[in-house]
Amino acid sequence: MSLSRGLCRSSGWLLLCLGVACSDGDAEPPAPVPGYQLSPERAARLEALRTEVLADTCYQGEDTRGCPSVTVPFAPTRDFAMKDSTGEALLIVDDFTTLSPRLLRYRNRLQGYYQALEGGDVVPADPEWLLPPKLHEALTTFATEDFIPAEALRALAEPLRAHYPAQGRQSVGHGNTVFSLLVEANPRQPIVVMDHPGLYELSRSEFCEPTGEPGALERLRGRAQRAATGLRSIIERHDVRFVNLSLGETVDTLRRTWPQYCSGEAPGVEVLRAKLAAYAPIAQVLFATPGVFTAQAAIDAKDPLDYPYDYPSAEYPNRLRVGFFTTLDSGLDASGRGDASKLEGWPARENVDVYLNSGVLPTRPFTHNATPWLQVDSFGVDIFPITAATTSWMAPLALSRFIHVRYERFADRTMTDELIQRITKWMVPSACEDLPNLVCVFQDPLAHGQLEVTRLGYRPREYVAP
Repeated sequence: MSLSRGLCRSSGWLLLCLGVACSDGDAEPPAPVPGYQLSPERAARLEALRTEVLADTCYQGEDTRGCPSVTVPFAPTRDFAMKDSTGEALLIVDDFTTLSPRLLRYRNRLQGYYQALEGGDVVPADPEWLLPPKLHEALTTFATEDFIPAEALRALAEPLRAHYPAQGRQSVGHGNTVFSLLVEANPRQPIVVMDHPGLYELSRSEFCEPTGEPGALERLRGRAQRAATGLRSIIERHDVRFVNLSLGETVDTLRRTWPQYCSGEAPGVEVLRAKLAAYAPIAQVLFATPGVFTAQAAIDAKDPLDYPYDYPSAEYPNRLRVGFFTTLDSGLDASGRGDASKLEGWPARENVDVYLNSGVLPTRPFTHNATPWLQVDSFGVDIFPITAATTSWMAPLALSRFIHVRYERFADRTMTDELIQRITKWMVPSACEDLPNLVCVFQDPLAHGQLEVTRLGYRPREYVAP
C-alpha cells in the first residue's frame, strides 16, 4: 500500500530564454471573458433547491434509519456530457478509500474510475452511493454540460453542510482532496480517476515474502507490469494528456506498509529495494508515456536507492517534481523573477523542479493572502483556501498551471514530448540572474491568475470569501 505524500512527503519549465525572444509566446494572452453569472432560470432553481433542502430535516439527527434514500450508480458512459471539452483528459492516480458524493456534482466531467486488482488487472470500478433524494437532486441539478463554478452555487453550501453532515464527511481522504483542487481549476478537462496500484494491492503474498526469494520477486514484477499495461490502456482509451500523482512508492513506504499487512518484522533494506524495483514499469508509464505530462508531489528523498522514482532521471522526461513555499507576498513577477533570497522552499532543491506559493501560512489560523490555492467544498457548491500546504496539494497547482500554459500559449499544438518540454520551460524559465543556472524555480502562478478557471472568466483572480 502506497502512502500519500500528504502524510509522508511534507513537513507540514518552458521556452523562455534570458535575452532571447520566443516566437511561440510573444503574443499577449487574450483578455478574460466577463465574470460568471447564473441565468435567471438557474438562479431561481438554485433558490428553490435551497428552500427544499432547508425543509429536509430527517438527516440531521443521529438516527437516520427511517429517512428516505436513493441508490445512485456511478455511470460515466451515461452521464458524461461536456459542451466545451478540450478532449484531453486529466487522470488522477491516488488513494480513493471512498468516492465522495462530490463526484456526482461533476458527473458530467467523469469518464471513468479504475482499480487494479490483485494480480495486476486494471478494471472499471462501479461504486454506488446511498443518498438522501434531495441531496442527490442538489448535486446533479447543476452537473450540466456547460460548466457552473462552485461559487455560483454558494447559497446551497451551508444548507447542505447542516442538513447532510454524514454525507459531507464522506468527502474526506487524500484522493478526494486532490480531486477537489483540480476539478474546477481546469473546467474544460474530462477527468479520469484511478486508485493507485500499490505493490501490496497487486501481489499480497509476494509483497509479504520476507527473504527476497527470486520467484516471488519475479511474480511481483510481472503483476506490476500487468498493472502498467492496464494504466497505459486507460491513457490511450481516454486520450489522457495530464496526470496528477500526489503519492508514490519508496523503501520507506514499503517499510511502513509491512506491519499493517505482513507478519514479522520488515525485511532488510536490500530486500525492500528489490521489491521496490518491481514498481518500475508503473513509473515508466506515469513519467515517460509520449505526449503525457505528470505533476509529481516531491518528497524529502535521502538516497536514490531508496527513492529511485523521486530523484532526477533521464528515464522520466515528462514529469515535474513539485515543492512549495508559503508567503503572503512573494514579490515575484509572472515569470518568477524577483527577490527570492527570503523565500524558503520544501523539500530540498535536489528533490524539486519547481516551488509554488500556496498563499496560505503554514500554522493556525492559516492566514491567507488575496490569491490562495483553493479547493471546492464537500458538495462542490463553494470554494475555500487550503490549510497547511503539502506537496500533495501543490502538485495539482503545478498541473493546473501546465494546463493553463498549454491552452493559453500552445493551444494549436499537438501534445508531444517536445511540446511538454516547451511548456515546462515556459513555466520555469531560465530568466533569474540571482538563482543557480538562472532557473526561476520559485513561482507564484496564483498571484497572476495563471489558471484556466481564471483565464476563462469563471473565477476572479482574487478570492471572494462568503
